[in-house]
Amino acid sequence: MGQKNILIVEDEPFLGLNIKQKIESFGLNVIAVVPSGDEAFQIVSEKVPDLILMDINLEGSLNGMETAESLRNQFSVPVLFLTGFLDDEEKERIDKNPSYAYLIKPFTTDQLKDAVDRFTA
Repeated sequence: MGQKNILIVEDEPFLGLNIKQKIESFGLNVIAVVPSGDEAFQIVSEKVPDLILMDINLEGSLNGMETAESLRNQFSVPVLFLTGFLDDEEKERIDKNPSYAYLIKPFTTDQLKDAVDRFTA
């Protein structure tokens, strides 16, 4: 099996770069780091990743939850949400969907690796 491709959707550039470096250190390929749902759609329409790491609060008209649901409906891509805060409704929506998971920021490198491994191992 080839190298797994990951898309990172994070509107904080420093954090996006930091996550990219960690993902690459796990031996995975990051196809892009984008700040908005609109840009995520553009990337996914060109190359569907094996996993999307998605912040819930994004630049642009769609938040991470809305972006993830649209992408899942069109491309069936699993999503790992990386967020500083998760309200009860968002948590329930994520918990109901087996192709979703979440990590609350700040998280450790080990926590990120374990979460990513669930989708890419």
